[in-house]
Amino acid sequence: MAVSQQGKSAALEVSLAKIPEEGLAFQAEVSAAYLRLPEVAEVEFPVPVLVRGLLTKVGEQAYFHGVTSGTLAVLCSRCLEVVQSPFSMEMRVIYFPPSAHVQIDGEDGVDADEELDLYSHDGMTLDLRPPVHDIVALALPIQPLCRPDCLGLCQVCGENRNAVACACDAAGDLRFASLQQLRFPKTS
Repeated sequence: MAVSQQGKSAALEVSLAKIPEEGLAFQAEVSAAYLRLPEVAEVEFPVPVLVRGLLTKVGEQAYFHGVTSGTLAVLCSRCLEVVQSPFSMEMRVIYFPPSAHVQIDGEDGVDADEELDLYSHDGMTLDLRPPVHDIVALALPIQPLCRPDCLGLCQVCGENRNAVACACDAAGDLRFASLQQLRFPKTS
């Protein structure tokens, strides 16, 4: 059994009753607005975020193992050109019933290499929005670059030095000019 949802108001909500014993293949496309991501002027999502994976349940616990992927349009932190930054991150989520007491620290039987996210469900539905929100927020680059050797903008004229060979005299900050006169003894 498979479920595919696109653009619905509850695209990342699944009824626990609809998850069969063999599991439920899940796929949904959602917008950044639906995920309620913080509005950052420098980040856009040109295509919807895709969430796909398998939902299973054992007793009152539910599991989701899948992938969240999409593309971010961000500004290069050096030259301010728009960079298309694709991302794809694995998700492993465990949903506990509301009455469950979860012991996170020192839990026996959990491999330290496994990165599991723990959430609770209301007993009726699973909401995948919180873990997907967290995954997409983690995908936001801290210092995006158009390329590793980006030259950035000229400090004098503001031209993109990747596109134009700037002839400006980059003397640097005049407040530090006196430091150029410092001479250090050579060590042998």
